[in-house]
Amino acid sequence: MAKSQCTRWFVVALLALLAIADGVMAQSNANPTSAEAGNGAVLPDVVGIRVGIPAQEAFNLLKSRYPRAHIGIGHYAIAGVTDKPVPLMIAVDARESDPPEVLTLWLTIPPSKQVVWAVGREVEYDRSKPLLKTTVLAGLRQKYGPETDSSVRQDFWAFDEQGRRPASGPMKTFNCMSRAAPWSLMVAPPTAATYDYVTPLIYNPQPPNECSSLVAVSAFLDSPSTPEYVHKVTVMVSNEALARRSQESYRAYLANGDAAKQKAELEKAKERKGPAF
Repeated sequence: MAKSQCTRWFVVALLALLAIADGVMAQSNANPTSAEAGNGAVLPDVVGIRVGIPAQEAFNLLKSRYPRAHIGIGHYAIAGVTDKPVPLMIAVDARESDPPEVLTLWLTIPPSKQVVWAVGREVEYDRSKPLLKTTVLAGLRQKYGPETDSSVRQDFWAFDEQGRRPASGPMKTFNCMSRAAPWSLMVAPPTAATYDYVTPLIYNPQPPNECSSLVAVSAFLDSPSTPEYVHKVTVMVSNEALARRSQESYRAYLANGDAAKQKAELEKAKERKGPAF
């Protein structure tokens, strides 16, 4: 199949999936802003993509930035909400660019409005021409400001949902660099135009802690041999509060559905005639 035909097929497929998701939300009468971040315009971004923006807007940004890249959709049916798959991840394979890069977006789940809750980008440089670590860190600090915390391989920035920077002292004390994003998300190229992906947001949220309301930015710097150089940079931005709201909205929807089903069964039982004694 010609590349232009593949691109057209993909666009049609994504629009169909987004339409399914919109239909699910309309049927569930969910609050369309229940999973959205507050004032997303000031939140940190990855190549212009911010957590909290709608799935369709994110897709348009990806098409604009990566017009020739391979884009795939990870989707799955959300139990109790829809039997049809809805988009849960959008992945971009731009490894033919210079330097090669891969981008992954994670979406919140119905019945809430589907928005981006996490963005990850991986850029890999020629191992024979690695970058200085100081150069990479200077670029990251210019974009996100001074680090909240750091280790040998990871640098961490903490924000709240209004884009403000909390004091670094408590963030270090609570070890938010390790605790703020417990999802084990992996930036990876798409395996196909559409493929199955099970999101962690379908599970019960973990107990809240001092770091679970943050917008977390983490940069992982991989060195080829010596720590002065970097050959691969992975940047992850995730809105932990947004993810939790999506989980809670889904759990509440399931609970309401179970309650309604039990009530309907009770009413049916009341209509049944008892045995004669």
